[in-house]
Amino acid sequence: MPSSPPAANTCPRCHSDAQVKAKLVLIGRASPRLLFPDEERAGYRRRDQLAIDECSTENLQKAPLQQFVPGFYCHACGVGFVTNSILK
Repeated sequence: MPSSPPAANTCPRCHSDAQVKAKLVLIGRASPRLLFPDEERAGYRRRDQLAIDECSTENLQKAPLQQFVPGFYCHACGVGFVTNSILK
């Protein structure tokens, strides 16, 4: 029997949704790839950071609130996270 994919609000660290709440998550203004194009490895995706230029524009608010994206926060782990659907 194939396993079902995890729910969008399941914490990536503890794999539970018991302590997860929907929150606006603050992300970076620009990725290191944009700020330092010669230093970032091609094809490398950081899983612990996210910036505006890595998100699809339909998921961003109007300026100056672009850095606040809909996401989740796990109170048990202290981890904020977003769904993959907001990525480019």
